[in-house]
Amino acid sequence: MTLYTVQLPENLYRRLQQQASAEQRSIEDLVRQTLSRQLPPAVPVEDDLPPSLREELLAMEHLSDAALWSLARSTLLPEQLAEMDMLRDTKQERVLTPEETNRQQDLLRAYDETVLRRAHAAMLLNSRGYELTDPTILQ
Repeated sequence: MTLYTVQLPENLYRRLQQQASAEQRSIEDLVRQTLSRQLPPAVPVEDDLPPSLREELLAMEHLSDAALWSLARSTLLPEQLAEMDMLRDTKQERVLTPEETNRQQDLLRAYDETVLRRAHAAMLLNSRGYELTDPTILQ
């Protein structure tokens, strides 16, 4: 544990004292719990992700709420989704060419990364107090 001194305005310190007394806890416990609730959770980002995606997910903790909402609602472009569907259908009819296989893999990777960004943004928004239980809120 690290000891750190913080200067607080007198009125804030009195509020902490009152709250700690009401909860029959120490001010230190109250501050630790309050900070723990307010800061985004320390989410381990998998080491097997591409480095650029890992860095992007880690950096998302510093984005504004508006930017996180945008990411939480992001999708692939309609053209990309249509191309994914076309390649899936083609694969059921015949063997894909190497170029088609590569393109399908690229699109699936982009889709997976979009899902990761959306999930991470939603988790961060939830940690900031936003209610996300209604799935239509992310559409």
